[in-house]
Amino acid sequence: MFNDYYSVSQFLAESEPVQFETNRPFCNLGQEFDPSCPFDDLPEDKKITIPFWMCKEFTMKGFGKPLKTVARTFPENTHVWSRINAEPKIVNLSEEYSDMFFELASMYGKLLMEAFDPDSKEDDDEEDSDSEDDHEEYEAGKALVQKAKEAFKSRFSKMIIESHTVGSKEPSFKEEYLTRMERELFRIGRESCEEFTRWKYQTSERMEACTVVLQARKRNQMKRKVEMGGGRNGSNGGVLRPRNF
Repeated sequence: MFNDYYSVSQFLAESEPVQFETNRPFCNLGQEFDPSCPFDDLPEDKKITIPFWMCKEFTMKGFGKPLKTVARTFPENTHVWSRINAEPKIVNLSEEYSDMFFELASMYGKLLMEAFDPDSKEDDDEEDSDSEDDHEEYEAGKALVQKAKEAFKSRFSKMIIESHTVGSKEPSFKEEYLTRMERELFRIGRESCEEFTRWKYQTSERMEACTVVLQARKRNQMKRKVEMGGGRNGSNGGVLRPRNF
């Protein structure tokens, strides 16, 4: 999903705003990245909000680092994650956080893990404090990916059961509470349920084999009779033998 150039989900997720901390000045870009900046140049150690795709590029080029916590995008409180895991009707993920919540959480967590992977750096070139900070960032990314995965699995199991409810019963949650991916999956589940119900009541209760299966069965029966040698009345007369004239 996240390596497809034509993926709408990837495009929307990468357009979501995240927070980034610079480690070098950006010349003549102060007002572009921070409208409240009084200088033409954006100073170093400045926290700015940029799209995820730009955050990823800046991180890979060493212009700064993504923050391990993103305000108003990913919840930090464990209690909030518990509420997200509970049921789709409790937390409006689309409005309160992001319509691409699960895709962005997975991509952002993996970015933190990649940028602060302790195995990719030499200990001799780092201070102990920097190593500890990198480890915290790495663990934060790992925890974010795991929490998002568990939350999606928990919400999906409840959502898909309600999508297959037969009849016109409304779900216990509002569709606008779901993320874009959840809404699509819910509608697919509802459509498959309607198609099954329509097929069930438009056909007879007796299950009948289709014509192709019946014809194939007849061909197999005739083939076996020919191989075994059929009798005059269709009974099995044993293997055919040459006659003496």
